[in-house]
Amino acid sequence: MKKVIVIEDDPMVAMINTEYLSQIENIEVVGQGTNKNETFNLLAKKEVDLILLDIYLGNENGIDILQEIRSRGYITDVIMITSANGNEEIKKALALGCVDYLIKPFDFERFVIAVEKVFQRDKLLKNEKINQHTIDNLSLPENMLPLELPKGLNENTLKKIITVIKTINKNEFGIKDICGGIKLSNVTVKKYLDYLESIKYIRAFSVYGNIGRPLYMYKKTSKI
Repeated sequence: MKKVIVIEDDPMVAMINTEYLSQIENIEVVGQGTNKNETFNLLAKKEVDLILLDIYLGNENGIDILQEIRSRGYITDVIMITSANGNEEIKKALALGCVDYLIKPFDFERFVIAVEKVFQRDKLLKNEKINQHTIDNLSLPENMLPLELPKGLNENTLKKIITVIKTINKNEFGIKDICGGIKLSNVTVKKYLDYLESIKYIRAFSVYGNIGRPLYMYKKTSKI
């Protein structure tokens, strides 16, 4: 169970973010704050795994708070949620180790992707010894996806499918392995897998069963 605190000075936005979190499994909101002092009071008193942190907090700046979080030795995961979209602010937040940066307005599906990155990284780092393959998987391939997708494909759905692929413990997988982790039909999933295969994120191959019909399988490449 991930323990989360929400740092947001707009009550309506804080309520929406908390409601979003309530719809995600294995998440518990353990506190809310509106400024730096409340942030560190919560960190001192609560077990916190993830912070949702806005940039504009009255006279305070969320990036400055994030910088102090790191300077005090906290390695807690942070997702920045804000209307600020300047490239320097985004670069600084990412340099300070935020997991993701959500620019308002965003939808629930994109919110879930941001939170799932935390679970995904924890799963990859669960072993005591980390190998190169694990390190390579920590670089998120969705950041390298083409800016425009073929008609009929949704960027957020594609990112969710990539996330599921990365959490599969074996190198080869089938359509059912993806459908088990995402609520999409076999036909829809195959469209996205065919696209990933076309840009060489995965490799497709066929396995023939007893009835002679080919079973489509996929193999991870070094990009996944």
